[in-house]
Amino acid sequence: MEIISNLTVAFGNELTSPASLALILFGVMVGFTFGATPGLTATMGVALFIPLTFPLPADMAISMMIALYCGSMAGGAIPAILINIPGTPSAVVTTIDGYPMTRNGRAVEAYGWALVGSVVGGIVAWVALVSLAPALARLALKLGSAEYAAVAFLGLAIISSVVPAPLIKGVLATVIGVGLSVVGFDQITGEGRWTFGSLQLTRGIGIMPALIGLLVIPELMMTLFQRDAKVVAPKSVKGMFPTATAFAGQFVNMLRSSVIGVVTGIVPALGGSVGALIAYDQAKRFSKNRAEFGKGAPGGVIASESANNGVTGGSLIPLLTLGIPGDTVTAMLLGGLMIHGLQPGPRLFETSGDIVWNILAAVLLANMAIIVVGAIGFRFFIRVLDVPKHLLAPALFVLAVVGTYALSNNWFDVVIMLGLGVFGFIATLAAIPVYPMVIGVILGPLLESETRRALVISGGDWMTFLTRPVSAVLVILAVTILVLPTLMKLRQIRADRSASAHANVPTEE
Repeated sequence: MEIISNLTVAFGNELTSPASLALILFGVMVGFTFGATPGLTATMGVALFIPLTFPLPADMAISMMIALYCGSMAGGAIPAILINIPGTPSAVVTTIDGYPMTRNGRAVEAYGWALVGSVVGGIVAWVALVSLAPALARLALKLGSAEYAAVAFLGLAIISSVVPAPLIKGVLATVIGVGLSVVGFDQITGEGRWTFGSLQLTRGIGIMPALIGLLVIPELMMTLFQRDAKVVAPKSVKGMFPTATAFAGQFVNMLRSSVIGVVTGIVPALGGSVGALIAYDQAKRFSKNRAEFGKGAPGGVIASESANNGVTGGSLIPLLTLGIPGDTVTAMLLGGLMIHGLQPGPRLFETSGDIVWNILAAVLLANMAIIVVGAIGFRFFIRVLDVPKHLLAPALFVLAVVGTYALSNNWFDVVIMLGLGVFGFIATLAAIPVYPMVIGVILGPLLESETRRALVISGGDWMTFLTRPVSAVLVILAVTILVLPTLMKLRQIRADRSASAHANVPTEE
């Protein structure tokens, strides 16, 4: 009852404050812009807008930044669906089914599902945030290095198996991505790895240069060789939102994916990419039409986007209750909270309860604003399909270069991005998927650091991953995902050979 009374007061404060509502709406609009623009990120958006919040009251300032965070996660689906270029790292999974739907003339349907999934994921995350925050945060703290490493391994196993390519190519691409992630100084010994004597490479390969290079540049290069390949923009956005029957049919998928996103967001350092991968895998596993996944299945888009926005609320739980940022965006939000005199941690609700409940109310309002901004804005976003791709490609290329440079004001990042772009283009021509490479770059550092930390704690005993129940279950599940398809394929080959042999046996007259 205390929660309900606090929320009632908070919603009354928010809904009767035109300035607060305007800032939330503004934050969502800015977030959509950053999410829909490859090269710009939610982290960059929050960082740029923190100085602008200095004159604002603490609750309004943090509410606007959280709204920007939620809006950017939803906006990342726009380029992922329309032009096969993820606007955010977690939108990589959305491209797997989102762009095929666009090519099949179902862009409006794909985006409608993405928008609905984002809102449902955000609402589920909000419910968890206001009701289960302390308990879930304590649960996350009980996980150790072995569990974190096992989760990263599971994520890599999933992406290796779910891409529409032979498993061996998926595994190869994942290994390449993990290999790229270890470039730079060793995290423990401090020695250079694969730096080839370059001081610039000692910093390693950043996630955004890798994402833009491996996903954006190959797509642009393919466009130059396929000038006649044009996706026709829909004449209207009619039918964007699903019918009640269709919504009911996907509700379990949305709810399951949202919960996966929330749980993933609670665990620090995992982020939206892992949540989207696990949710996509589960959606495919429980779907009656598994063959459609990778070819334009709405369930794939729904799973990815529901998990993405589930992560936003989930990552706020350890931030507000323990002062632990779950990803780079919440690390920026941590700085914003402290700048405005709020100290995240167990005592935050006691010392600044009124402000915190106002912020929690704003989180729900931001997620509700997503569907308004997204529905209205898509009428303009979809016009990008009317631009001939050979004219759009140079503009996106310039934007990719500028966005990469703006991340750290370092031209070497641009060189890395272009080099990986050429490599990604060659891999695409060889039918080697590039999505696992990006996920490998994202999860590689987590896998390495937590694996080595677990081994140090256990005295070098690799059995620690199997003696701890949670990590053992995750490792066994990951190995099963990698091995089971091969065993089933071998079994099918033997069955076919046996049937063929029996068919060729001459019968006695």
